[in-house]
Amino acid sequence: MFTQTHLLVGAAIFARPGRPTVALAGLMGALVPDSDVWAMFVVERLRGASGCEVFHYRYWEQPWTTLQMLLNSIPAYVALIALGLASLLLPGIWSRRIALIVIVFASSALLHVGIDFLLHHDDARAQWMPFSDWVFRSPVSYWDPRFYGRIFMGFEIGLGLTLAVLIGLRFRSRGVWAAVAIVSLGYAGSIAAGLVSGDDHVRGPGSCEILGLDAASKRTADADRSRIGTRGGGHE
Repeated sequence: MFTQTHLLVGAAIFARPGRPTVALAGLMGALVPDSDVWAMFVVERLRGASGCEVFHYRYWEQPWTTLQMLLNSIPAYVALIALGLASLLLPGIWSRRIALIVIVFASSALLHVGIDFLLHHDDARAQWMPFSDWVFRSPVSYWDPRFYGRIFMGFEIGLGLTLAVLIGLRFRSRGVWAAVAIVSLGYAGSIAAGLVSGDDHVRGPGSCEILGLDAASKRTADADRSRIGTRGGGHE
């Protein structure tokens, strides 16, 4: 799902009035599995890569693939939850407060990667590392129109906006309403990006050049059809 939806899901489940530390742990857990993508975008753009190159090529390069596996590892978050629960049973390892923060953070992150497990196809990740490099390619994608992406996008936006309203009503704070409004505005950019790149499925080295050639060929074909139509109209 879109990062903003993960944040809204994390806030809806873990954020409660009067418990800011727990709420922050839930939000960070919802954000961390996607932080590799944001870091990659910033770093690669600063290195001079185009937006197309970042998501069509760099996404599958080192060190980003390793970082993806680390931040989206289901066993890693399960282990963190187990460690937090064990510390509650064995006093002295951590304080109960720290244990609760770890459990909430890992649970929110696990929810994030579990949802992504069901909603990625071409861009699926090896989420069972370090035990397996197997990749599950879901028949449903949260963005790819070949795999019901546009249908799911409508559902996701409706879900996100509903969660935003529920969170605002729960806290009844102007600051919270402003925060969820700003997060919800992110759907505009996500939709625009999805519509622009939704039909581009070429991936790997040279893919942006291929897409550029395809776009140029399409423009040439459109221009040729336009000229033919103009000449035909003149003979009538």
